[in-house]
Amino acid sequence: MKHALRVLIVCCALAAGAKTGPLHAEQGSASPGDVDRLLLQASEEEQALEKSGLIYDDPDLERYLERVVRKLQPTDSQGVFSFRVNVIKDPHLNAFVFPDGAIYVNTGMLAHIENEAQLATILAHEMAHALRRHALKTFLALRNKKVVQEGFTQSAEPEAVGRSLVSKGSAVPVGAYSLSLELEADRVGLELMIEAGYNPQEGVELFRHLEKVTIEEKIHEPFASGSRPGLRDRLRNFEKFLHTHGDAGIPGIRNREIFLMETKGALLENARLDLRLGRFMAARREAAKYLGIAPRDAKAIYLLGEISRQRGRQGDIRRARAFYEKAIAMDPSYAEPYRALGLIQYKAGEMTLARKSFQWCLLLSPQRHDRAYIQGYLRKCNETEASNGAGS
Repeated sequence: MKHALRVLIVCCALAAGAKTGPLHAEQGSASPGDVDRLLLQASEEEQALEKSGLIYDDPDLERYLERVVRKLQPTDSQGVFSFRVNVIKDPHLNAFVFPDGAIYVNTGMLAHIENEAQLATILAHEMAHALRRHALKTFLALRNKKVVQEGFTQSAEPEAVGRSLVSKGSAVPVGAYSLSLELEADRVGLELMIEAGYNPQEGVELFRHLEKVTIEEKIHEPFASGSRPGLRDRLRNFEKFLHTHGDAGIPGIRNREIFLMETKGALLENARLDLRLGRFMAARREAAKYLGIAPRDAKAIYLLGEISRQRGRQGDIRRARAFYEKAIAMDPSYAEPYRALGLIQYKAGEMTLARKSFQWCLLLSPQRHDRAYIQGYLRKCNETEASNGAGS
């Protein structure tokens, strides 16, 4: 996560660049030297993020996300901002924007969204932060209060992604935007949603869902809120805005099926990420959601087996074995379930079955990185079978 944290460093600086237009007089100004240094840092950090392996590479998904952004973007900003969207492989709830229009959304956020209108809620919120130059306002406010700190501040915790924008000589805690700026971004984003024809009630449904998730998963600093009470305040503000302006009952675009089809790959990727963190409930929920979209995908069935095997509760090995066998039946050419099934069979003392499973795995995937590991198990299976044969 190191590069993902460092790339956030420069958000406040880019607001002073050519794409965002001149600074307003009432907002103060940054020195040309500060701008030059920070713009250089921006270029370096964006390149570092691109090389870090954290970007989820799916051109079709990126094109879909950018189509939604184009629906949301007000015409008077089209010559100022060129919004674009990247997805980060991170299972935590987060999304953020650079003030030049580069939006980043975590796979974890996409996994909790149910339709395109809810996606538009997230994207419009981030667009509003850029359109209203919130990072710049926060940077200048912090500098005026003399709380700017020197050097980099980094954290190894994935939850810290998006919470801190720190550069040499400046610090902007993005996840700690003032509640007033978050509420403004919600309001402006909601206006963008309505103008684009999306159902605004889905924004309320999304906030309700995120609040529920923060409680169930014990998330202390949910998406762009800083705290659970902050998320609750934003939900109430959303509901109040819709009620006041008479928009609560208006029909609009939801596009659930389109959204699920376009994002299903990121959903399965996030299930794998949650499994690596030992978040078995989340991983299982996401894999099941994926199978609702693609019910005959052997990779998702195999993942359910891995979730059961690694969780290791009573009956889980039996369930894992059934999932692996089902995955093989769906796609006999997929090597991974043979390997996993072989491990279970080996531990159960079923050496002949284990040997055959390992052999199939290597036959289907001969150049795999763990080839030597599997060959070691094959030798043990052969030795045990030979020993048993000699003793009979």
